[in-house]
Amino acid sequence: MNFQETYRQMNEHIGPSPELIRKTLSHTRRRRAPLRRLAAIAAAAALVLATPALAVRTEPGYQLLYRLSPAAAQFFQPVRESCTDQGVTLEVLGVRVERDTAQAYLTLSGGPVDATTDLFDSYSFHLPFDQSGHCERVAWDAETRTATFLCTVQTLDGSTIPTGGKMTFSVRQLLTGKEAWEGAAVDLNLADHAREAETTQGYSSHEEDAVPMLLPGEVLTEPAEGIAITAAGYADGVFHVQARLGDILRTDNHCWLWLEDTVGTRVEPDRGVYFHSDTDAPGADVYEDFLFDISPEELADCTLHGDFYTAPTLTEGLWRVTFPLENSAS
Repeated sequence: MNFQETYRQMNEHIGPSPELIRKTLSHTRRRRAPLRRLAAIAAAAALVLATPALAVRTEPGYQLLYRLSPAAAQFFQPVRESCTDQGVTLEVLGVRVERDTAQAYLTLSGGPVDATTDLFDSYSFHLPFDQSGHCERVAWDAETRTATFLCTVQTLDGSTIPTGGKMTFSVRQLLTGKEAWEGAAVDLNLADHAREAETTQGYSSHEEDAVPMLLPGEVLTEPAEGIAITAAGYADGVFHVQARLGDILRTDNHCWLWLEDTVGTRVEPDRGVYFHSDTDAPGADVYEDFLFDISPEELADCTLHGDFYTAPTLTEGLWRVTFPLENSAS
């Protein structure tokens, strides 16, 4: 069965159930405003399904059609292997398909693109089947200032990827100019903080319930731009060091802290606890406590160290390419 026939069979039975019609009509007897909204939504959906080839030419139309029928959206989405926005070009370099896996080499060039370019988890795979995928930077050409990424998707059930289909890959944010300070000594006298500290509630990746973490205070030291130590002390017999990761939605600030004794032996944290300000707002901060099972006597002989990472440049836009799911030369 070819793709066109499969698409027809998938969509020819689309329609509201009798129960849905009954519930909708019963609501309209009580309220008129919802009926108008429902009618507008239904009209938009009907228009998209009636003219899918036109719908996919706009971003809202494509997104609506994809929610209604991924197979239809991908069937009518035209092949476009290059896209430029904000002075940055995304281009398909080559595609490889084998059984349940498809891989595409994509390049980014122009604008702020550099050797540290990160897609900031803002990428999406649009396919007419359930899948999981990931993307990683694999090469940097300094002469042409081109970054190459390898994007990989696999069918969730392990079935063979259907022939004749298309994949759409999109990106909305690019992080560039990333900086790293690794193995840095942190200017903080730990012995000055070998006491109980004020606490609030945070969350651990290992526990569902809220757990104690330090109440943020004034900056004690700033080991890297945008990353500050805002508290240190004991809570329930466990030593905490707190890092404030500033404006995390735009900088991807993150760090890892550890202690070292007098002979350089590392003492790793047992776990981390965090809480955040409103992460939907610009300038949102995340506070993360690193927890150490260490006594005050042992702490007196230790120093604080860490790896710190930040990216000062966030570029927002929409880069989207669509290409056949078939092997191509690169």
